This record gives sequence, structure tokens and C-alpha cells, in this order.
Amino acid sequence: VHHVPVDAVATGGLEGGDFIAETGEVGGKNRWTDFDRAHHDATLPESLVDGSTDRAGFGWVLDTVCSVELRVTATSRDGAGVARAEDGRVVFVEGALPGESVTAEVVRTDKRWSRARVVTVLESSPDRAPVPCAHQLEGCGGCDLLHVTPDAQLTMKTAMAIDQLARAGVEVPDPSMRRLAGDQGRTTIRAAVHDGRAGYRSRSSHDVVVPDECDAVDPLAEELLVDGRYPGSSRVLIRVGNRTGDRMVVVERGTFDVSVPDDVFVVSEAQLKEGKRAWIHEEIDGRRLRVSANAFFQNRPAGCDALVDEVRSMIEGAPGGHLVDAYAGVGLFSATVGRNRPVIAIERGRDSVADARINLTARDARIVKADVERWRPSLAPIVVADPAREGLGKRAVKTLLRAEPSVLVLVSCDPSSFGRDAALLLDAGLRVDRWTVLDMFPGTSHVETVARFTR
Repeated sequence: VHHVPVDAVATGGLEGGDFIAETGEVGGKNRWTDFDRAHHDATLPESLVDGSTDRAGFGWVLDTVCSVELRVTATSRDGAGVARAEDGRVVFVEGALPGESVTAEVVRTDKRWSRARVVTVLESSPDRAPVPCAHQLEGCGGCDLLHVTPDAQLTMKTAMAIDQLARAGVEVPDPSMRRLAGDQGRTTIRAAVHDGRAGYRSRSSHDVVVPDECDAVDPLAEELLVDGRYPGSSRVLIRVGNRTGDRMVVVERGTFDVSVPDDVFVVSEAQLKEGKRAWIHEEIDGRRLRVSANAFFQNRPAGCDALVDEVRSMIEGAPGGHLVDAYAGVGLFSATVGRNRPVIAIERGRDSVADARINLTARDARIVKADVERWRPSLAPIVVADPAREGLGKRAVKTLLRAEPSVLVLVSCDPSSFGRDAALLLDAGLRVDRWTVLDMFPGTSHVETVARFTR
């Protein structure tokens, strides 16, 4: 058990930038770089440009187009440093760490906050590490914590989760922290395409950084990212099975001119909409699972192993009876956890449900195609819930608790929604007696938590 100082992190929602649920989707969605530029970019008044107005009183506006010296005091939930400008404005400083003094270039501003990028580190933190990736230095938005030592990354992520619980008024025991062993690379990548080549969105624009190598992804996927050619498309999905060798790409437009090795299954978005099926297989905990192109699946096999291990250990000793797998996806937990129990798997995604029917053939499982909020509960001593990034919410919490579980295990990929859901569950009479922070994606601010709630 590790004790983590809460005051090292400030995770308020001002910056609005997070990694998405499926972290292969780097740099292209739900990040601060995707704000409406027309609303958020700083511009100088015309009177200042033509010199007809005195510049006094516009100091901060001028700072938005030049450098400013800042003292960083905390970390935001997307890994940026947090500082205060002279006028009291919050500044999120990309690439800065608590305790550092930096010169930063302001790249975006709003009424209450601004976003900046480190230009020079004047006073360095002991947690700073050399950035090993040249593309990150070029502006690639794929990995946002490469400048932080591995130990400090895990501490930072744990503090992010603790802070969100504190903001929600939730008291919990100290968490366990777990760094994963085994494969390091992501097996699903949602990449942008520029001139036929795949890459990642820049941190500060919609430009595409095209890598010639990428250590953050599985080698089977890296070949398709670096050497694949996807003319005519503006985006591509790359999905591989690390333990099976299966590979697939989904392109935006036609497949005719796509250039990838012969073993790769190629399909277009239009073909999928017309009903064509495409999938890979992956092996988790000794089970071979089918994963369709549009189905959600955890993005790193070692991460799946760790989640399965954590959930399994958290339901040990629970009374006999059904296990409810809410937001079941392709059936990861239904296929692996509590193998001697009957399972009710609840999932609304068409492709995920189709996969689950295949993956759970050998299980005593009933698959319910529905939103969790619309499920008609039956009694079950165990509920495992792995919702999307927005979390459970009031309606889902109310529905799941009507099953009267003795143990509810919540898997979360977002500290903010984890805090909100934990507060709802505690208000309903449950308590957190154990929880774990998983560092599933080193070099990024992605945080995965698994928590056990009991009555």
C-alpha cells in the first residue's frame, strides 16, 4: 500500500482534456486540442494591431502570443502542469511538473483558463525524465507523460484518482498501485491519415505527425502504422491480436489502393455499415475471444490480464449465484471471471453482442442486448460493471443495486466519473473496502481503477 499526497494534483474540469476510453484513439478525440478554435484561440483586438489603442491593460492578451514565466504547483487530470498567471488565471502547462519554474508559450486561452506549452525548464523537478521519443518532441499527441519518470507517473495517476474521490466527498482506504508486466504496446490504434500515411494528431493543432517508429504500440500494429499506405482516407483503424497474430485495418474510403501485408484483413467503413463483418481474435486468461472492428475491447492484452486478475480476486468469497456483467462488451469478464457461476451479460452494442454470443458459447450465460438502465434486474450476489468513460450515472446505479449484490466491482477508465459513481454507491449504503490503480498505458495520463464495493 502506498500513500500518495493529494495536494500534488488538481483535477478540476476547466481543461476538459482526457485520453479517450479506448486509448488507441490517440490525439483525435476528447482531448484539449479538439476544442472549437473559433471560440478558444486568442486574438489581438484590431485596435492593438493598428496601434490606435494604448496597450495598457491588455498584458495578458499580449502574453497569449509570446512567452511567460510560470511556477507550476500541481498536475491536471490530463497530465499538464497547473500554474497561476499574474492576473490569477489558471494556466495548464503541457510538459511541466509540480515544483518546476518554466518559460511557456501560451497556445490557447479562454475566459477562465489558458493552455501553454513548455519552452524552457528553468528549475527542474527530480521526477523529470529525458523524452525518449523524437516524435513527441515534434508535437505528437500520442503520449503526454513521457517526460515523467515511471515511478512518478504511477504516483501521479494514483493522486489523480484520489483527488477526484476527495472532490466527490468519498473516503476510501489507501489504494494498491500496479504496474503491468509483459507486452507494452497498444493493439488498437485509431490514426489520422495524411497523404496516405497514418499518424497521430498534433497536441496543439489538427496537423498529423507521421511516425517512422512508435514504441507505444504492438509491433504487429506498428508495421501497419509506419509502413501501411491508405490513400483516399483521412483516418484508419488498426487492430491486431498480440497473441494470435490476427491483423485488420478499417479505412474510411475504398480498399482498392490500400497497401498492407497479405495477412491483413482490409475493410472499409462503408462495407461495415452495409453489414460486412470483420474481426480479429485475442487470447486472454487462456480464452480465445473474438473482437469485431466496431466492438470495444481493452487495448493491451497484459492490461486485460491484470483487470481479470483484479476482478477475480475481488469477488472471491462472495456468495454463490449469478454474476451480472454490466457493459459486458465482447464478454471479457463473463468469459474469464467466476467460471463456475451462471452469468447475465448486459451489452447494447450490436457487434459486441454478436462477439459475446460466440465468446460465451461454452458458458452458462444469458446475454441481454439492452442499455443497463433499461435492464430488468434479477437477484445476483455479484455485479461487475465496466462502463464507458462517462461512468454509471444515477439511473444505472439504481438499476444495478436492485439486483441486491453483496459485492459490486466497478472498473473505471476516468477518475472524474469514478469519483461521481463512488459517491452514488456510498449514498446507497455501500462502502469501498479495496481498490487498485492500474498503470495500463505508461507514458500517458490514462488511469484505470478497479474498486470493490460491499454492503
